[in-house]
This record gives sequence, structure tokens and C-alpha cells, in this order.
Amino acid sequence: MLEIENLHAGYRRVRVLHDVTLSVATGEAVGVLGPNGAGKTTLLRAIAGICSVYGGSIVLAGQALDGKPDHERAALGVAHVPEGRRVWPSLTVEENLMMGAWRLPSAERKRELHQLLDYVIDHFPRLRERLQARAAVLSGGEQQMLAIGRALMSKPRLLLVDEPSIGLAPIMVEAVMEALRRLRQNQDLSIILVEQRTQELIDLCDRIYILSRGRMIDAGRKREMLTREAIEAAYFEGR
Repeated sequence: MLEIENLHAGYRRVRVLHDVTLSVATGEAVGVLGPNGAGKTTLLRAIAGICSVYGGSIVLAGQALDGKPDHERAALGVAHVPEGRRVWPSLTVEENLMMGAWRLPSAERKRELHQLLDYVIDHFPRLRERLQARAAVLSGGEQQMLAIGRALMSKPRLLLVDEPSIGLAPIMVEAVMEALRRLRQNQDLSIILVEQRTQELIDLCDRIYILSRGRMIDAGRKREMLTREAIEAAYFEGR
């Protein structure tokens, strides 16, 4: 469903990713591990169209994304949940969720809006009783659920989730990860998850890539074959 080949990306004159290749099948969850500064966030931004790409190709469902701006990629089914959540604090939970559906064609949005809202609330039941609360008063975990839910309102084919556990209490980390596990039941949704919590990533994803210093050093191994030595090598090499 997603094919990335020989990707070089970064920010202006700073090259962060070098010759990165990655694939994700329809309905598959793929994890990306690596030390801080390895380029994991840049990889998601390159797919979403919010950083510079200097070479290589990104193809989604047979359609090249090269040169397309972020809003066109979103319309094609790419939804990005950035690190730090970034919800609109002055809007209510419901208003934040509705904003996620703006990319849908108007007729489709009018027809399916409440169905999409129910779908999100089913996956994040904690938000049901908070629909009329301003996002600013939510806990960090609830804001993370809201950020993921807002992305789901756009009916994505590919969900990019960047470090969803950062700053959360352990009980909220488990709640967010459980919601992502439930999303795995949607066979039409593919997920790329960047996460520092190694065990949670391995438990949730079908395959794992290890990124270090902007290069893939372990390419898409099935989680059953991922060894502690491979993980440790990535982190030590990245220092």
C-alpha cells in the first residue's frame, strides 16, 4: 500500500534521512524504532509532506506522492498525528473532532459525519463524556486520544503516529496503546507507529524497522524475529 524507496529528506540544507526504504501493506502496522535524533519524526513528516525531500520516491496505493503538498496527501488518505498532540485548546472535544473531517468532500462529510464521530468515540470511550469540554482541560492522555481521533475523522488509509506515549502517565499509555490495538481490527487501515517504548511497539506492530543516524539498519523484520541484540545495536550506533 505504501512503498518508500531510497528516500533522502530533511530541512533546507540539513539532510536527515539517507537512502531509506520502507513498505507497509494494507491493514498492516509497522513500527519504527531508533534513538533520539535518528530521523524517525522526519520520516513521518516526509510521508505527510511537511519536510523537504531531496531524492527517492513515496508511493501510496500506486500513486506517487512526490511533490504533492500536505493537504493533497491528506485528501489521498494520509493522516499525521504529530508528537505533542497539538489539539486546538480553545475548541471543544467535539469541535476538534469535526475539524478532522474537513478534508472530506462536502456531500460525503454531511452524510457520514455522525457515523465517523461514533466510530471514533467507540475507540476512545473516554471522550464521550468530554465532548462539550474544551480540549485545554483534558489530561495529556485524553488529548492524545483526541489527536488520534481527529486524524481518524478524515477516513485515512494510512495513519502516522509519532511518539504517542510521551509525557503520559503509565495508565494513560496503556489506554492509548489499547485504543491503537483496537484500530488494528480495521483491515483497511495501515499504521506507521514511532515509539520509544520498545515492548509496546513490538506488541502492537507486525514488523519493525530500526533507524539510526538517518539510515535503516534493520529493515522490516517480523516482530518474532527482532532480537534484543538488534535493538541494542541501533541505540548504541546512534550515540
